[in-house]
Amino acid sequence: MSPQACPPPPDRDTVAARIAALPSLPSVAAELLSGDAIEELDVAPLARRIAADQVLAARALRVANSPFYGMPGMVGSIQEAIVVLGFRAVRSLVISAAAVQALASLKPGRNFSPRTFWRHSVGTAVAARHLAMLSGRNAEAAFTAGLLHDIGQLVLCVAFPRHYAAVLARSQGHELPLVAAELEYLGLTHAEAGAMLATRWGLPQSMREAIALHHQPDEARADSLVDLTHVANVLAHGLEFSTPLEEPVPPLSDTAWNRLNIDWARLAPTLDQIANEFEDTLHALLA
Repeated sequence: MSPQACPPPPDRDTVAARIAALPSLPSVAAELLSGDAIEELDVAPLARRIAADQVLAARALRVANSPFYGMPGMVGSIQEAIVVLGFRAVRSLVISAAAVQALASLKPGRNFSPRTFWRHSVGTAVAARHLAMLSGRNAEAAFTAGLLHDIGQLVLCVAFPRHYAAVLARSQGHELPLVAAELEYLGLTHAEAGAMLATRWGLPQSMREAIALHHQPDEARADSLVDLTHVANVLAHGLEFSTPLEEPVPPLSDTAWNRLNIDWARLAPTLDQIANEFEDTLHALLA
């Protein structure tokens, strides 16, 4: 579609209605989002509720058995995963798998490649987890935030295919940066749209902030998931995991990098590990 043929930008009520029509998370994922109190429940009933969604459980177990967690082929059930990996790791796995399951059924419009979208998203997730471990932060939350940081791109492409076709035409032709093109044709960015879906899904405030501000970390509070997500996004671009629009590597915020307080000498050896874990994690989540 030529940009000239694009309809006027939608109003906020229309945006909200289109996002409300998108798939919800599976019920067990919504239950796991209820907070840490669920960690006190017996393992067996919780494992049964997760295992009841066979597709979701299988996806989560594939990741649990990948080299990503250092125990390939050793986790035989959701209950065993909770015992071996811990509740928080399994919660992150299940929520991440549930998000992929909910979004994988969507059919985006022209010029948008789901394959390259998910490659970048998974690459960012793996990088975010390693950054979190290096900086003493919550690695499981960082993984999920990294995985979902760009979901607004998929949201806008599915909800407003004609508008996003114009966005892609302008940005892929390097006439405008992606965010500028989104503002011109839709009146909001993928970060805003992603945060709206995250709110609808009941994701924690910290994760909604990471999605909303991953391009604007200077506006975030210190010690938030935003810094991890921002730096991981830059790393994923730099490591060329592939992006939906073959974008250049975005600028790294000095504020975000300095707040993480990671010594480059410690990060550099981790880059090969991130690259090695990427393909296994991608296959486990998307197979």
